[in-house]
Amino acid sequence: MAAGSKEDRIARLVSEGLDHYGAGEIGRAILAWEEALILDPDCTEATDYLKTADRRAAPRPMKKGETSRAVRAVVLKARQLTADSDFEGALDLLGSAAKADPLSLEVQAGIELVRSHLFRRLRDEVGGLAAVPVKKAQEEELKKLDLPSDAGFMLTIVDGSTSVTDLISASGLDAFQALRALRALIEAGAVGMEG
Repeated sequence: MAAGSKEDRIARLVSEGLDHYGAGEIGRAILAWEEALILDPDCTEATDYLKTADRRAAPRPMKKGETSRAVRAVVLKARQLTADSDFEGALDLLGSAAKADPLSLEVQAGIELVRSHLFRRLRDEVGGLAAVPVKKAQEEELKKLDLPSDAGFMLTIVDGSTSVTDLISASGLDAFQALRALRALIEAGAVGMEG
């Protein structure tokens, strides 16, 4: 990313916010300024404009499927993390947003997008779907590991001859959860991967 491109985007968002505000579209103005603040939390212009807009914006009840401003800000931050390839951070943020607003279609779409990025990364980290996990640690060492429940279960079905694809099917977990569990086992040194 070029040095001036972030600043240009912030300036454009501040300007868009002013255009929306001038047209009476307070909600759209607020969203533009909040996005500018995600890029630069110290942007005093956006902060000042938001204070003014917040006083003018009339509160109204949310409609079904509509996202609150706070949740929208989290979604925008998650998008930024996704753009920076911090998929785990984005998924954590979106998970908290889903708890706050479980009916938000925008949050659910964001979760699915991030999961698809993570799925590809996890698949590559475990060596591909044809790879075969093999237990590396002795039974006594395995008992000492503090594994997430999905990883502990996955470890019980690793037999040294079953591929990742077949383990996913046998586990009953969705493919994303199963790959996360396998990655946790690899990171803990409980399993290694063959061909």
